[in-house]
Amino acid sequence: MLRKMAIRALITALSFLALASMPLLAQGTARQDYTGLDKYITAGRPENASFVGVRAAEFLTIPVGARGIAMGSAYSAVADDISSIWWNPAGLGFLDKREVMLTLVDYSLDITYSYGAFASPIGDGKMVIGGFFGYLDVPDIEITTIATPEGTGEFYNAYDFQMGGSFAYNLSDRFTGGLNLKYVHQDMWSNMGGSAFAVDAGVIYHTDLADRDIRFSFNIQNLGSNITMSGPRLLTEIGPEDRSGNVPSGYSDWSQDVYQFSKRNNRLANRQTHTYRLPTVLKIALAYNLYTSEKVNFLVSGEFWRPSYIPITYTAGTELNYNFTPFLSGALRMGWMVQADEYTKGIDQSGFNYLGDDPTWRGLSFGGGIQRQIDNMHIRFSYAYRNKGRLSADNFFTFGFGF
Repeated sequence: MLRKMAIRALITALSFLALASMPLLAQGTARQDYTGLDKYITAGRPENASFVGVRAAEFLTIPVGARGIAMGSAYSAVADDISSIWWNPAGLGFLDKREVMLTLVDYSLDITYSYGAFASPIGDGKMVIGGFFGYLDVPDIEITTIATPEGTGEFYNAYDFQMGGSFAYNLSDRFTGGLNLKYVHQDMWSNMGGSAFAVDAGVIYHTDLADRDIRFSFNIQNLGSNITMSGPRLLTEIGPEDRSGNVPSGYSDWSQDVYQFSKRNNRLANRQTHTYRLPTVLKIALAYNLYTSEKVNFLVSGEFWRPSYIPITYTAGTELNYNFTPFLSGALRMGWMVQADEYTKGIDQSGFNYLGDDPTWRGLSFGGGIQRQIDNMHIRFSYAYRNKGRLSADNFFTFGFGF
């Protein structure tokens, strides 16, 4: 009875999210109604430029799991290990044992991102539950102003984190669905922060084509509430005003002069910030094993992304896996993510030179991994390199353990 209720709840949730995401798939970034800074879309915004930087919690877009990153982030349909908890929670349904994962990201500008996850099959193995936690640490940044562009001598820092739980269920021998429920928080400049709740959801359908595995997936990430920042840093003092709205330079007690104000202290008021949406993205993906033998497996995958914060994105990747022995295997991976969210020329429309590295190889990624089987346990290590053009590159390290 409990299992039937869980299946119905999952199917209902996934159906609702599919219907809710259709407007996002149809509209993309060009025709949405915006909140926050991105509502001023006519104020000097070049055509087809992205809205990066005007979404809340953009750390949610940092990928997790070196295997998927090395494949150009074309991993939503391939996902079948613990890293599925980030890419597509439906992939957790392929787990046949408990797994833990730790990912460390060497990000741009000395930013570090750490992500840990755990998942375990329960019951007869058709159901999988898990949890995750991700933490972004921004180092001290010197405060600059128009008057002191070299810095004021004061510093601030920031941090973001997400945490939540996951649930996946094998609805049949070919169809699996999954759901993440998560809490997202941002904090900066001495406890000025905001929070939101969000969901990730996805499905994977897998079958055979020419006696080789083929998979199709549909998933959506970061669909949730908005973030409005608040905190003591937004408090400001408001002094007394006269009837004309001017702050008087001096005043006496009204009992002696009827044209003067009674004395009162300054009041505290809270500045109001914009409301910012989360970086929602909808993905449709396909993966196919081109060659499979006792020792070798060669697969390719591709995806179509419709983000709410940049134009349409395309990804493609491949993986060559080789079994050295029944207990030791290794893999080589490569991929490319095509994002149309910045200029690729050296000079913009106004004649200004862009700073940073050559963007020619932006989106290229590669890496590899090794897995060692020990009795009923396995240890997995993966590495990925991702080129980000003018923002240099990232190195990703992922350690996984199954038991």
